[in-house]
Amino acid sequence: MTDHIRPHIGRPLGATAQMKHPRAIRTRQLILSVAAQHFDAHGYGDASVNAILAAGNLTKGAIYFHFPSKESIAQQLTADWIYTVTELVNDAARKHLAATEQLTTIFTALAQGVAADANLRAGMKLTLEPTVDNDNAFARWVDAISDIVDNGITAGEIPDTPAAHRLAWNLCACTVGVAHASAFLREDIDLATRIEDTVTAHLKSTTA
Repeated sequence: MTDHIRPHIGRPLGATAQMKHPRAIRTRQLILSVAAQHFDAHGYGDASVNAILAAGNLTKGAIYFHFPSKESIAQQLTADWIYTVTELVNDAARKHLAATEQLTTIFTALAQGVAADANLRAGMKLTLEPTVDNDNAFARWVDAISDIVDNGITAGEIPDTPAAHRLAWNLCACTVGVAHASAFLREDIDLATRIEDTVTAHLKSTTA
């Protein structure tokens, strides 16, 4: 399955992992939320620590107590994204669904999540940020989905074709791509629907 992507993800990184005080936890969550909104709207490179400070009414001391750098904030958001993916993959596996049903369930939940949650959306986009050392987050996401596709091929649920072996990468890449495009197009169709449409099209073309 995907146990190789589970260590430490979804937990505070670094020295603050043992931080328990409610006020400190709220501050940490605020930093992540404000930074995610900036990363999502402006991209990682154009989101400065000063802009995050101003938007969250935070002090430099507060930020650097929790995160030693802007990159460490991005790393936590990508870790939270991978944690979410892993939980959805594991939950789908526990339900003993067919491979295509697992993929549909997982990507529908991800589509709804990134549409509603800026933290999740930013974490997903940051998996492809080349300047962030995110522990190969995009590749790990693709690997988790590839396991499902491979199992489906072995079980005869998905045709053993070159397109099927590209399916995991295509599903993950198109999900990120739609999220980026949606931010610029500003159409009336919501992001979740756009992602679901694209995922459905890939699944149909591969399994037909």
